[in-house]
Amino acid sequence: MIISFFQLRMCLGKVTSNWRSAASVILACKTTRRVLMLRRGETAKFMPNTMVFPGGVIDKSDSKMGDEFRIAAVRELFEESGVLLTKNGWQTSANNSEMTKMKSDIVSDASKFRNLSETVCADKLIDWTTFITPANYPRRFLTKFYLVLIDDEPAIDLCTSEMSDYSWIDPKDCVDEAYSGKYALPPPQVYELTRLSQIKDWEYCQKYGNVQKPICPQPIKTIGENMITNCFPGDHMYIDENCFQQPLRQLSADRVTVSPTLPTHRVTYYSEPMYHRVRVYQHLLKPADIAAFHQFETHSKDLL
Repeated sequence: MIISFFQLRMCLGKVTSNWRSAASVILACKTTRRVLMLRRGETAKFMPNTMVFPGGVIDKSDSKMGDEFRIAAVRELFEESGVLLTKNGWQTSANNSEMTKMKSDIVSDASKFRNLSETVCADKLIDWTTFITPANYPRRFLTKFYLVLIDDEPAIDLCTSEMSDYSWIDPKDCVDEAYSGKYALPPPQVYELTRLSQIKDWEYCQKYGNVQKPICPQPIKTIGENMITNCFPGDHMYIDENCFQQPLRQLSADRVTVSPTLPTHRVTYYSEPMYHRVRVYQHLLKPADIAAFHQFETHSKDLL
């Protein structure tokens, strides 16, 4: 895509070049078709008061147990929810004082997770997608999202130092409730829950993983409005060159409005209140992008 001088002039905000590595888990129950969602606390440094999947940053000790992303995913799931993925399925620290003490110790010192090396299992993690925080954020993360399918919903032992609440919820219901304003749901969660909700048989989720390309949203603010557009790879406004370091752009509404006739892969939302009325669009992508990203029904249907 050719970027005009006007667009370059309207680039706003500082670019944060570096990011931390992180991992997140979409814990999904095949029987109930519900997923575990956690609400971040008011004092959280990153995305406070939002509904998210369990997850967190990689600790230097994680690599000593195997793939650092996968180990971090299992560890963070245990720290935040009390659910421990094991070689025999899963265990929960809910109503288990010994495991609760173990979880508390690991929250204080992640390296102690190595004491569970003979028990934990990361083989059940399905590679699902990778998101990189937009370049205009002061805190950036490269986060690998994994999907874990289980047959029952474990009791949750919530880490209240990081989270304020949790729920097992149908993916579509979660997206709909967030759209109505019940709570804030960040765009990556909306995107992932929307496409997960449309997979009829979760036994075959593995073939829907977006593993070819990471998604680093490129943000555009609509002039005179609190509307934000996050362009994803394949969108006609996505800048391929130096794609992970593109600053915030500010453009007029007519430049940003979704076109039904141009390749589109994006998320839009209002920044006030936070992540309000998130909408996903995906249509007319080129063959390479169709092959790289799971195709699912989005708000593009409303343009027809």
